[in-house]
Amino acid sequence: MVLYVLELEENKVRKARLEDYMEVIYALISLVEPGKVTTYGSIAKLLGISPRLVGKIMAANKSPIVIPCHRVVKSNGDLGGYSRGGVKIKKRLLELEGVVFSRGEVVDKKCIIDLKELLDP
Repeated sequence: MVLYVLELEENKVRKARLEDYMEVIYALISLVEPGKVTTYGSIAKLLGISPRLVGKIMAANKSPIVIPCHRVVKSNGDLGGYSRGGVKIKKRLLELEGVVFSRGEVVDKKCIIDLKELLDP
């Protein structure tokens, strides 16, 4: 799936650039409530892009906490990376928000939501 952007001032449609994907992804993860997480794969599937691209966009987040990239984990519940202080900080932020861990740094499945279900209940 290709994302298109309508530019109202210029009255034209264009293919999305990386910045457009960033804006959409940051808006999507802002919908994830404290105590829950979503996955790189869930975001990627919704937008038709690679989970690795989602990870790169998370790493580029200049406003962690405000844009809660710490609420995005691997599909198996593993924390993945966190460029703003490492995985220990990511885990601590999630714990403070009420996320439950089944073992070590693996999020319990009951805390993982699929963004598609969140957008289309």
